[in-house]
Amino acid sequence: MALPTHSTLTSIPGGQVPYSDATWRPIRNHFGITAFGINAYTAARAGDSIIGDHDHADPSCERHQELYFVHAGAARFVVDGMEIDAPAGTFVSAHDVATRRSATALTDGTVVLVVGAEAGAPFEITSAERGDLASVGFSPNPA
Repeated sequence: MALPTHSTLTSIPGGQVPYSDATWRPIRNHFGITAFGINAYTAARAGDSIIGDHDHADPSCERHQELYFVHAGAARFVVDGMEIDAPAGTFVSAHDVATRRSATALTDGTVVLVVGAEAGAPFEITSAERGDLASVGFSPNPA
């Protein structure tokens, strides 16, 4: 099967994951990207949790640096206790794996893209992503 070369965000199948109120769209999986992770979260309503509070400090888990981009709407990020109101067009970085981060929609229809990978390491599909894919009925691509 040939991998897609283009898609609109809304045409990428998505679903609900337990750590977010937003619809998760596994962009990396859709395109079969193997160099980095990229996903999108779409919040239906203001107040919805988009990115659950987390870090990547546990050495037994993925140790991703993450870059967030608010594509539409607005979100309030909390990064190591600092609140950042981020309207559409804003990037928010969680460079250090120990950085605690979360985001909540400030407007209906907020969309946040997340790009991440472990610095200096070959990209691997994480066990967390495999679990998320399984929870919404998708198979990892590539397997």
